[in-house]
Amino acid sequence: MPVLVVCMGLTIGHSSQAIIHGLTFPGMAISTVKLSVQHAHFLHSAEKWEYYDSICSAAIVGLKPLTLITAAHCLKEVRLTGAMSLPMLSIAQPELLGIEDISLTQAFYRPFEVVAEDLTQDVAVLVFEAKVTSLIQPLRIRLDDALPDLLMICGYGRGYGEADTRHPRCGERKPVRDLSDFYQVLPKAYREMDEMLHLQAQTQFAYTQELVHAEKALLAVNRLNEMDQYDHTIAMPTLGDSGGPWLVLNALGQYELLAITSLVERFYNPSAHWPFFQKQVPLSEYPYIAYGLRLSHPEVLGFLQYAQHSGADIQFTSAPLLPRTRQPQ
Repeated sequence: MPVLVVCMGLTIGHSSQAIIHGLTFPGMAISTVKLSVQHAHFLHSAEKWEYYDSICSAAIVGLKPLTLITAAHCLKEVRLTGAMSLPMLSIAQPELLGIEDISLTQAFYRPFEVVAEDLTQDVAVLVFEAKVTSLIQPLRIRLDDALPDLLMICGYGRGYGEADTRHPRCGERKPVRDLSDFYQVLPKAYREMDEMLHLQAQTQFAYTQELVHAEKALLAVNRLNEMDQYDHTIAMPTLGDSGGPWLVLNALGQYELLAITSLVERFYNPSAHWPFFQKQVPLSEYPYIAYGLRLSHPEVLGFLQYAQHSGADIQFTSAPLLPRTRQPQ
């Protein structure tokens, strides 16, 4: 399911797009998989069911049994099957990761209605019976509130006009240091260009913060370059990256999981005074800010520990970070 998108309100898109302009890496290098999810929506006007598929990203956090973490909103309107009413989903192209004989056995997630009202609930744990024949290194979850200098953000799919990819794309990004300072999202220069549009964007931004209901629940990256100018060519999570990992390196040079992609926000009203609005660039290429749900947040951590005690293979760590992240070899 695509990333939650806020654009003057909370909506869900149906197209699949990933880390725009990111670099492609083997899924094994960053322990990330593509999920194919089946959905069903009842059309009241026609009194019939509409079926559709979507793509999400997920992080491998355990192998005994195979355990994935993704975003709960990926399972909006998901079709259910079997006596346990498990979601109808699959790992796409598992042979690329050396995974065979896959069968979903457990799924832990909250209903979309709950997630839409409280983003701290936007996490799902999926447990599979599977045979893993490769040397995948599951991602440990970092229990650390410190903000790293750099994050590696990964996801599957494709951007506008890009060819489909068999592997995830990743981008190295600096996190936003202070979410209470809206100028770190849209700098003061843009306010001076169009004060009314900037004020509308700030109001929308404040609404998003209300959805969280908790401090320090979200990490965020913007799409500003080193000169604090909006740049649509910078790698950025968009539709289709839901559940993808936000990674940091530990002291041993191993990636650990800090957060998962949850929400993408756009403040889109074309302005002749904001020079980055180009007609040839599609709406999907204009995410201003993307949020990752911190897995160390108390509510999220409690949920993950419940899944762990119920059979999921989840490991936690609080080892010190390296000064900066680097790309996987």
